[in-house]
Amino acid sequence: MAEVQVNGLRKRFGPVEALRGIDLLIPDGAYVCLLGPSGCGKTTLLRCVAGLEQVDAGEVRIGSQSVEALEPFARNVGLAFQNYALYPHLDVRGNLSFPLRAPRQRAQFDNSEVERRVRWVSALLQIEGLLEKSVVALSGGQKQRVALGRALIRNPTVLLLDEPLTHLDARLQHEMRVELKVLQRRVRTTTIHVTHDQLEAQALGDLIVVMRDGLVEQVGTPDELCARPATSFVASFVGDPPMSLIRAGLEREAGTLSLLVGAARLRPGEKLAGLLDGFRDRHVDIALPARDISLGHAGEAQTIQSRVQAHEWVGRELQLVVGLDGLPIRLRTGQRLPLRSGDEVSIRLNFGRACAFDPKTGRTLLSHCT
Repeated sequence: MAEVQVNGLRKRFGPVEALRGIDLLIPDGAYVCLLGPSGCGKTTLLRCVAGLEQVDAGEVRIGSQSVEALEPFARNVGLAFQNYALYPHLDVRGNLSFPLRAPRQRAQFDNSEVERRVRWVSALLQIEGLLEKSVVALSGGQKQRVALGRALIRNPTVLLLDEPLTHLDARLQHEMRVELKVLQRRVRTTTIHVTHDQLEAQALGDLIVVMRDGLVEQVGTPDELCARPATSFVASFVGDPPMSLIRAGLEREAGTLSLLVGAARLRPGEKLAGLLDGFRDRHVDIALPARDISLGHAGEAQTIQSRVQAHEWVGRELQLVVGLDGLPIRLRTGQRLPLRSGDEVSIRLNFGRACAFDPKTGRTLLSHCT
């Protein structure tokens, strides 16, 4: 095992700067998820660590060694991709043993050692009964296990997973999330897992690295990202559902602070008012968790009028998305309501756990949000 350190990493593809100066420390033995929307640079970062992309500037260190001058095979990393990348002309045994029989590795492993490792990794992944099968005949979950086994068979210093669960159905994704976590705890290999699925990242990651536009927005545990987002992007991206962003005007009269949201004038509450006391901009972005947004009645205190944009059942709860000044507001309720898109509703806002952000920079104004 070893920590992975990235210093000042930059990578450009023509006019597109995919990585814009990444600094990151991945602890020894940790399971770290790189999370972000498509095009944010997370797969490029993974490929730079693997040596599949040559960086334009910066350094990658695995343990105490700088690996920039090393080819991918010499970095001792294991790779598993979203499309499995199995060899269709080989059976499961052949796919598992291939990394040990490749020309550059062949001299290191005799037949008995290859067989020992095949037995070990197939038992670890519970695919002993598939060794003689063609990979073409396997299910998606079985193919993913074979791909993981091939990545692990060399006892890599770092395991790199690029969207490994993308092609699995919802049930298999849930099962494989559990299996991946248990597997990583058993082998204790430093693991970097790329995903665009925040539920996957929250389920698996000891740490989550949230990326956007080639930069790291925030690094933290799943709980830290949800409770103390460093930017408005993190607040609106992480969580189930993520926080809702509200652009509020600030009005101060006779020492009293009011929030102007849509056509409503709302009280910020003691905590938020105190934290906004030194902020002198005319507007602020406020993020609220879904549990602090509820349905109300027209005319009640702390309510605003809005219209339903979308609704869906999530488990036993009805999730509503309503529009407010062009921004989506998400809330959940256990009530069975006959609502349709376009219906007008009143929503009540509780600012007790609100986070606030500078609308110009997107950075948090609060030292913490709880």
